[in-house]
Amino acid sequence: MNWWHRLLRRRHMEEQLDKELRFHLEEHTNDLIGRGYAPEEARRQARLTLGGPEQVKEGCRDARGTRWVEELIQDVRYALRTLRQKPGFAGVALFTLALGCGATTVMFTLIDGVLLTPLPYREPARLVRLQERTDWATPYGNLWGFSFPNFLDCQRQSRSVEMAAMYYAGGIISSPGAADYVDGFEISSALLSILGVSLSHGRAFLPEEDRPGGTPVAIISHDLWRQRFAGNPSAIGGQLVFAGNPYIVVGILPAGFRLDGADVPLLTPIGQNASPAMLNRDAHGMRVWGRLRQDVSLARAQSELAVIGRQLSRIHPESNRGRIFVAESLRPDVGTTRSTLWLLLGAVSLVLLIGCANIASLLLARAVSRERELAMRVALGASRGRLARQCLTESAVLSFAGGGLGILLAALGMRPFVKFWPGTLPRLDEVRLNWHVLLFALFVSLLSGILFGLAPALRAPKHELDRILRAGARTIARGTRRLQASFVITEIALAMVLLVLAGMLGSALLRLSSLDPGMNLRNVLIARAALSSVTLSNPGQTRAAWQEVLERTRRVPGVQAAALVDTVPMRQGNLQIHYRTTQNDVPPDQQPLTIATSVTPDYWKVMGLVLRRGRFLTDQERAETSASVVIDDVLAQQAFGREDPLGKRLWLDLSLNHGSEPATVVGIVGHVRHWGFAGDDEAPVRAQLYYSFAQLSDRYVRRWSELMSLAVRTSVNPLNVVEPVRRVLRTAGSDQVLYEIRTLEGLADASIARQRFLLLLFGIFAGLALLLACLGIYGVLAYLANQRVPEIGVRMALGATARDVVMMLLRQTLGMVLAGVVTGVAGGLAAAGLLRGAVTGVGPLGPLTVAVVVAVLTAAASAASFLPARRASRTDPVRALRQE
Repeated sequence: MNWWHRLLRRRHMEEQLDKELRFHLEEHTNDLIGRGYAPEEARRQARLTLGGPEQVKEGCRDARGTRWVEELIQDVRYALRTLRQKPGFAGVALFTLALGCGATTVMFTLIDGVLLTPLPYREPARLVRLQERTDWATPYGNLWGFSFPNFLDCQRQSRSVEMAAMYYAGGIISSPGAADYVDGFEISSALLSILGVSLSHGRAFLPEEDRPGGTPVAIISHDLWRQRFAGNPSAIGGQLVFAGNPYIVVGILPAGFRLDGADVPLLTPIGQNASPAMLNRDAHGMRVWGRLRQDVSLARAQSELAVIGRQLSRIHPESNRGRIFVAESLRPDVGTTRSTLWLLLGAVSLVLLIGCANIASLLLARAVSRERELAMRVALGASRGRLARQCLTESAVLSFAGGGLGILLAALGMRPFVKFWPGTLPRLDEVRLNWHVLLFALFVSLLSGILFGLAPALRAPKHELDRILRAGARTIARGTRRLQASFVITEIALAMVLLVLAGMLGSALLRLSSLDPGMNLRNVLIARAALSSVTLSNPGQTRAAWQEVLERTRRVPGVQAAALVDTVPMRQGNLQIHYRTTQNDVPPDQQPLTIATSVTPDYWKVMGLVLRRGRFLTDQERAETSASVVIDDVLAQQAFGREDPLGKRLWLDLSLNHGSEPATVVGIVGHVRHWGFAGDDEAPVRAQLYYSFAQLSDRYVRRWSELMSLAVRTSVNPLNVVEPVRRVLRTAGSDQVLYEIRTLEGLADASIARQRFLLLLFGIFAGLALLLACLGIYGVLAYLANQRVPEIGVRMALGATARDVVMMLLRQTLGMVLAGVVTGVAGGLAAAGLLRGAVTGVGPLGPLTVAVVVAVLTAAASAASFLPARRASRTDPVRALRQE
């Protein structure tokens, strides 16, 4: 019979053990009686020979191998009884643990889903991302996207990586159904097989379709299939009109499929794209993914790609000199979410540690009050390890109960917290309470139990049992003061760290909110506008169509001004070009960069730009006139220093009218925070330049028109004119749409949404930490004051006043607070560096922030200390001396 069966049959085996002991006792007694002993003496001698019944039973139980389980069950029952006897302590401890474990579980659930869960593709560990790398650096590093010719060469020559390219290509679906803009991707025919994605209906692209002149085919998403074809399987082979071209639907993606974190309504073959950019080796906008072939390591693939890159640099020195190809493991692109999640996990971990220190302090005080009980157990034969195990079992029961409540809180609070997240949380579909998260919650609960149960367990008495059994509780408690003070100091130090971080975020948000954005944010509507594909086929028609859209928009009631712009401040997207102030050739890696924005003349009125000098672009800037530009004061200072920029010329890495002729500076405007309130000061490229859309070279008109946005200043709420403007656009062309509708104020708020979100959470965490630290101070000081009642009575009998007693106890608290503050400031300085590196817009830790945080913490600690000190000052000296 194994130990598990012996444990289950424990009651039956106990009955057998009793019967066996009685049998042996009776047999030995009868034997002694037969030898001539009196019955009473025979029974006495038999008991002496066999030993005490309980000692014999304990030995037999040890032989079974189930003793530790039985003792664990006993300890658990005892722990539950003690918690029921102290409902106040149990409630506070469970609430603290549930809050700490629940918040930690929520953050780990997000980290597990967003950062740790592998990509939802077949064998994701073998997937790689390929990029071009140069031996010179730009303000954004030296990694580039692929050019399509470079991709084709790599694909043909590589033997270690099977690769595929993808390129964003959104457009209007005009049939079947109403016209609407959708995000699309042009992909290589091998991409879905590389990812291991099986279509729900139909087939993937064929290699012969992924080339110029191939049959125009498309793969659509599951959602688009239901919206446009009502989920009918006959959609396979049906026709869909996208970007003015008819496509045959050959496949339907599985539900929930995402590509690089984005929904993919439509896929088309990349090889059918016949635009000039696809033949240009200097156009580096292609994303390339690959799969390592069987038994090929990443290092081997890296070596092969480097060799291919050097070969192409010799063959095409103009475009590929100093350029090789590199591969890295494919990871989900989550942007700043990674650092935000780790920051929040660190913050909630500090709150959990503070809670553990608080509970440890309470358990220690409780253990001291039970020291007589524990000493009695030792006197009766219990080992110190046995007592320590009992104390740890009690803390483990408490921690697992708190952890269970924490998991329940995490399950209930997960979705509300995700909705509270600024913007859209990447990989939201992967966030769920799975076995990884439950295992983590179990580990956190167990670790918490060890942390706050270790100190009471180590306090189990071993020596001087007679003194402990004779002594009063007050004498016993004096040896624990230093340990309890260390718990309080730890709580204050950790709370100080969180308060410092919250103070830095608050200071940063105040500073960022007070910055001048460089434009008038109120009542401005920003929306992308997509023209008809037929219109885009001719540059002249495209320019005329845009002009018609502007004229119709200006006639909408409530519209004060309207303009076109290709890159909107504080929204994703920008065009950075090189510029020179001299005609002399300068190596590209030594030319400065500027953000170039294509606009129509009323743009400065719509955005409320501040005109420093000169004029803004007007209708005088036409195709037949010399190129004119308006620069901001940052570019003026960067390019011309103290010289007057008006009339100066700039040679641009952009084809405006008259080919390579320089552009003349006709005006200077104030700097616009293109990168948002938080990111603009730290952006590597801040200089800005505006040029007229009318002077853009004809070969760029189609591509720029695909990026154009309509900017409208209104006299009413901007969102009230959305439908009239949308109708205007459709009136000008039935397949023209308005999408990605925003307000300028909304974009500005979104630029500091992350900082605001972090401030709110860190403020909550810091408040909880401060509350827990104050509760710890209150509990410890109340306990210590209670232990010093006889001493206080003697002092008051000798003439000490109530004020003297209060000040004596407050000085004791002040020492703990000062020690915690000093430690906390040191920890805060280290944490401040991490916060600055993870969150843009956060400045260095200033003395004012430290002073405010120290003042708040000291005031809160003093308030928490005053109540127990005041209560102790009202001690009756006579009653106190009688207690002693």
